Amino acid sequence: MSTSLRHRLRGPAVACLAASCALLLAACGSEQKETTTTSGRIAPAQTEGTAYPSGSPSASPSASPSGSASPRLTDDQAERQRLVPATKVTWDKATEAAVAAVPQGKLVETELTWAPPNATASGSATASASPSVSANASASASPSAGTGERTPAWHTSVATADGTLHDVWVDGVSGKVISDKPDADQDAEDKQELADRLKRATVTPEQAVQTATQDNKGTVTAVELDDDAWSVDVVDTGNWDKTTYEVSTTERRVLRQEVDRD
Repeated sequence: MSTSLRHRLRGPAVACLAASCALLLAACGSEQKETTTTSGRIAPAQTEGTAYPSGSPSASPSASPSGSASPRLTDDQAERQRLVPATKVTWDKATEAAVAAVPQGKLVETELTWAPPNATASGSATASASPSVSANASASASPSAGTGERTPAWHTSVATADGTLHDVWVDGVSGKVISDKPDADQDAEDKQELADRLKRATVTPEQAVQTATQDNKGTVTAVELDDDAWSVDVVDTGNWDKTTYEVSTTERRVLRQEVDRD
């Protein structure tokens, strides 16, 4: 083949080869650009969806314990929750006032309850609030606040030396005696039986309460003299359960105890 013919054939071949290379480079560049653009679109989504380690502050917090539902109170527990914080006079201060109203009187029974309608004593409180009432209990200084205008009171039974029983009400906020009336239902036999029971009791109500509360620092809501024991009710202001202790009237020991969670 002549030299001129080879030059004529090589020209088109070189041109075709150059065109092919140009097309290949253009395709690669386009693919690289598309890949880069696609990566740029995906990257933010990957960043937003990145999972943080459990110890990272950005991790979602677990449910707060405070958000858990509180246990539902029974009717009796709810009543204690209203009554106990509203009371500013402790059982012993109320007992002192009741016994002082009856000459030579001795405590037979006292119980925290709501005063009868219109049976409130005016005046400032003579005793400080019970230290056993929980600090987080929601109570105001006014007995009517949050209690439907009701006033807490200590319903107390006090007996004279001959067994005559007096029904005494003491205001649970002011500490003053609301009323003092002899028990009209007593007969001579009832008086003698009560006088004998009081004589047999060598443990005082104060000692019985100390024995009952030595391991339970709740609020005392009732003290009663039974045949052979002092019955002491103690309310736990954390869960509003009531525990009844029976303390021997002749020795300072607990005979029985029962928890009322109703």
